[in-house]
Amino acid sequence: MGSYDLALIHVPSVYDFRERIFAPGPISEVVPSLYVFDMIPYGFLTLLTYLERRGFRVGIFNLAAKMLLDRSFDVPRFLKKLEADVYGIDLHWLVQAHGALEIARMVKELHPNSLVMLGGISASYYWQEIMSSWPTVDAVVRGDTAELPMEKLLKMLETGEKALNGVENLVWRDQSRVRENSFSYFPTEMDKFEVDHRLFFKHLLRTRDLGLSAPFASFLESPIGSVLTVKGCCFECETCGGSRSAYKRFMGREVLALKSSRAIASEMASIAELARIPIFILGDIMIGGMKRAKQIIRELRKLDLENDLMFEFFNPVGRQLLTELRSLGDNVYLQISPESPLEDLRNAFGRSYTNEQLERMVRNALRLDFKRLDLYFMTGLPKQTPENAALVSDYLEYLYGKFDLKGGLDAFTAPLAPFLDPGSKAFERPSDFGYSLMFSTLKDHRKALLEPHWRFTLNYETMWMTREEITSASRSAALSLAEAKAKLGITDQERVEIIRNRVTFDAKAEKIAESVRAKGAGVGALERLRTELQELVGKKELELKRELYPSHRLIGSLRLKGLMRALLKIYLGI
Repeated sequence: MGSYDLALIHVPSVYDFRERIFAPGPISEVVPSLYVFDMIPYGFLTLLTYLERRGFRVGIFNLAAKMLLDRSFDVPRFLKKLEADVYGIDLHWLVQAHGALEIARMVKELHPNSLVMLGGISASYYWQEIMSSWPTVDAVVRGDTAELPMEKLLKMLETGEKALNGVENLVWRDQSRVRENSFSYFPTEMDKFEVDHRLFFKHLLRTRDLGLSAPFASFLESPIGSVLTVKGCCFECETCGGSRSAYKRFMGREVLALKSSRAIASEMASIAELARIPIFILGDIMIGGMKRAKQIIRELRKLDLENDLMFEFFNPVGRQLLTELRSLGDNVYLQISPESPLEDLRNAFGRSYTNEQLERMVRNALRLDFKRLDLYFMTGLPKQTPENAALVSDYLEYLYGKFDLKGGLDAFTAPLAPFLDPGSKAFERPSDFGYSLMFSTLKDHRKALLEPHWRFTLNYETMWMTREEITSASRSAALSLAEAKAKLGITDQERVEIIRNRVTFDAKAEKIAESVRAKGAGVGALERLRTELQELVGKKELELKRELYPSHRLIGSLRLKGLMRALLKIYLGI
């Protein structure tokens, strides 16, 4: 495997999840990751491309995926063999808080002369607490774009430079002192940070371990690629740590960074050359206006991709844009997150559009015969009660009746879990939005991730629902939606039974967790929970994930000619 200039390490949310008894519940319900949040951040791919093109040796190591796929995988043994000048660990979303800091400690103990650093949104928010409370972390790189700072850092280390004052956005440990460099690097264009997926393939050939290099654990079963189109946000969803105000205050970004249509198409082509896997376009292409959206579509139309394409929208879009998207082919999927069927709840959350506008998009999408339009809903919103949290199933049935549908429309529901995002308006001013924050420090969030049930991990309650009511309402909403989907022919009864079993198990696990916290649960009850948990997660969770996205096994999606061209270019050093 050799030595690396930079080893990028993705960790499970809880480092020792394989030894702990806990019921994670539906906290990763609507993302490809399984319950330990095993999907690498997109920034790992941009760092790999940017730095490898400049002569550095970079590796991506997905410990979370490897630990899921190989229960006997020895993490300390692997880390001891992994040689690098810098170990970069992502603390992007706060759910990685336990794993990130545990792996940082372990790496520093095994490689005391190397630099151990964290990066990501949560690391940027909590940098002061990290540097004051975790001496095994040598540095934090703040902000949403680390490529140039990392290039400067690696060049300085190559020359033996110990003083890192010239690296923008870096907070670092200078012996016993913590030094804060200027927080000043916020690029407003993204094209030079595009991803070349052939370099990821090159990295896979180095490691010869797909589990360790996979973007997420279920990649072999249900692969999906992604292309990021924007950094920053122009929306203000109340609980989002990636909202406009959160980015401005804690990430330093006041201006959106938009990727050009040419660069977006180039990235998508580099995926399509290697495999016929679905590609998710991250970020609403309407950000930047209709002109930019049409330019993106025109560039994609030139590629004539056979891959399934998925587009997300933050507001309903009109027939004109939908018609343009439909020209990309028959395998185009659309997503939008109304959060609630009730307009006043949606508006209170920060999504200011009406059901009439949403339903107009539904009608137009279905008339244009898109492959599928997915609606995403949430439990844990302002003004939401246990009663109206379950209205998702009624609304889906209403839409099917109103438009006389036989398919093409699907819906998903999940709790707002496990945390209100640090930096969001609801986290910073919870009472203004009807929230009550249970804890706020990084240390307390780390501790909460070790709770035996996800109800006790939640860092919030609302004026309208306690944590117990949020978990119960989430279960009820999931089951009633599954039953409605079976009734409408969207899913089958087997899936309903899987969800019913999950809901039953989760309620039972919650009761056992209450006993554990009260020191009243016997060893027998805990062992039964462990056995049932092992049966529940993994395969059955993966089965549910396949409903989210079009599913094709990786082995049947590979393009032999593209792989051979990539191998040749790697061999020739092109």
